[in-house]
Amino acid sequence: MEIKDLDKQIQSGTLANLYFFYGEEQFLLENKVRSIKKALLSPDFADLNFVQLDDKKLSVTQLSDELVSVPVMSDKKMVIVKNSGVFGNAKLSQYKTICELISDIPEYLCVIFCEKEFDKKKEKNLEPFKKYGEIVRFDPLSPVQLERWLDKLFSDKGKSILPRDIGTMIKLSGQSMATLFNEHQKLLNFVGDRTKITAEDVTAVVSKSADARIFDVIDHIASGKSQGAFDELFALRASGENPSTILSLLSSRIGELLMVKQLSYDKLSSDRIASFFEPRRPTFVVNKLLDQAKNFDEKYLSDMTILGAQYTADVRSGKLDKWIAVEMYAAKLLEK
Repeated sequence: MEIKDLDKQIQSGTLANLYFFYGEEQFLLENKVRSIKKALLSPDFADLNFVQLDDKKLSVTQLSDELVSVPVMSDKKMVIVKNSGVFGNAKLSQYKTICELISDIPEYLCVIFCEKEFDKKKEKNLEPFKKYGEIVRFDPLSPVQLERWLDKLFSDKGKSILPRDIGTMIKLSGQSMATLFNEHQKLLNFVGDRTKITAEDVTAVVSKSADARIFDVIDHIASGKSQGAFDELFALRASGENPSTILSLLSSRIGELLMVKQLSYDKLSSDRIASFFEPRRPTFVVNKLLDQAKNFDEKYLSDMTILGAQYTADVRSGKLDKWIAVEMYAAKLLEK
């Protein structure tokens, strides 16, 4: 099921009794859960008829009890099961029992299983949801969708902002709705009573994401500017970023550069190349990768991709300190 179809169900009140929600965009997922709760439950009795089970060690007995208990002074009851991991691992003993439980959900119940992480290769485990309910995947929104969403957020607060400045926000902060929502809040506080948000406001207030800073590191490496590359890495360290995350982002970016360089030999469009990424990368990101890839030859990118994997393995085995590994990898990248 597409998110737009879920929206139609929420608006019309024709909700299913069973859902499986998963995907990277947890902010949107949580928003839809709240919307369903608002559509289903009376505000006066919502707390009595809303149950959230949030435990990787899900108790089958507790779930069974909740699925057979009736609503209190209401026509509907809602049960949320968060991050149980049951359907990501069909070998768990309770998998079969839970499948039996959700195969016959009463009409007055709406049961939603929510997973932050779920391997697409395990989708065969979701057969009960295909048979008895709905499956909704929450992928990151496209830049266009994010621009419309942010524009509405600002408009609802009586603020105006140019599309190009919203685009700058997305390029700086990335596609996470939670991050962008926080940055939009920061801008609202910054401008105060002023109705127009300017490009200068965005530059002054919006924080640059780790992903955006890694792009800057690659730009500095391409130009041979070692100081600039290490300045960005030190800024990431000062902001409290996990060094393992930085190493992963840096080595992954080199791998992406190798991939887009190889795909560019076939004269594929940016949009076509974007489809090879999982999740799909925005076209403007692919264009940036293509521009950066021109500065490196294929052998260098291949060797550095392998080296990045080696440093990652050394960190995990305890052979190298995490930040030392980041700095050593950056130094090797600058030897191009």
